[in-house]
Amino acid sequence: MESYILVADFFMKNFSRFKSLLAIFPAVYFAFFAYAEKEKTFQKRATRIIGSSYSQSSQSFSSEYLLGKFIPASHPDFSIIPEKYSTKKDLYLRKEVLAAFQQMHAKAAKEGILLKVVSATRNFSDQRKIWEKKWNGQTLVSGKNLALTVRNPVDRAKIIMKYSAMPGTSRHHWGTDIDINSVSPSYFETQKGKKEYQWLVEHAATYGFCQVYSEKGASRSSGYEVEKWHWSYMPTAKKLLQEYQTQISETDISGFLGAETAKKMKVVETYVLAINSNCN
Repeated sequence: MESYILVADFFMKNFSRFKSLLAIFPAVYFAFFAYAEKEKTFQKRATRIIGSSYSQSSQSFSSEYLLGKFIPASHPDFSIIPEKYSTKKDLYLRKEVLAAFQQMHAKAAKEGILLKVVSATRNFSDQRKIWEKKWNGQTLVSGKNLALTVRNPVDRAKIIMKYSAMPGTSRHHWGTDIDINSVSPSYFETQKGKKEYQWLVEHAATYGFCQVYSEKGASRSSGYEVEKWHWSYMPTAKKLLQEYQTQISETDISGFLGAETAKKMKVVETYVLAINSNCN
């Protein structure tokens, strides 16, 4: 009992000091918790911005996925591209890729640049239709029916593969790659096309996109011709390319007209892996 009296006596004698401390305590209390909440919010934002990229990089992909043998519309990792962002209906992308493109689209729009996806995910079946129409002459290539004018299978495949991939080898299978505004080289020689391309060169990397088919030269001596329209979302595509290199060989590339040329042309090495060194 005596100890309680001593404590009470001490408190009363020093009340003025405690009073000043009690006055500032609420401010300190609320400042601390405001800081804590701010940190929590920052962590949530950071998770939203980079979390998807890191989670994708740790994800494994099946050989069927890498070869494009799935249906994007029914795949849980894919979303349809809203018409606001594309020139066609029923185009699909991986969810994280679509989110990144939407952010880039918004930034470009503020600066007077309109970006539209003209081509996105194409699965094996889609690519086979494109390839076989060119292979059998139904679609002319540079004004020529290749089935009639180029009899040698390897030579015919090489001509088609200036701009079109063999089924099972296209990056468009993965849902990470998009063609923007046009797939015509001449479009990007116009004033409008040059302006849009320059914007992409300067800003696309900020949103994770890289032009995988750059000008050929010392760092890229083989593969497809330059495609100023083709941009790849690297946070996910890097992992997919690594998986492709590990899991897929030319013997897996089959099921379409001219497939026998894949091994002769070493398409994995000379096309799939032959990308802009800045995108590796």
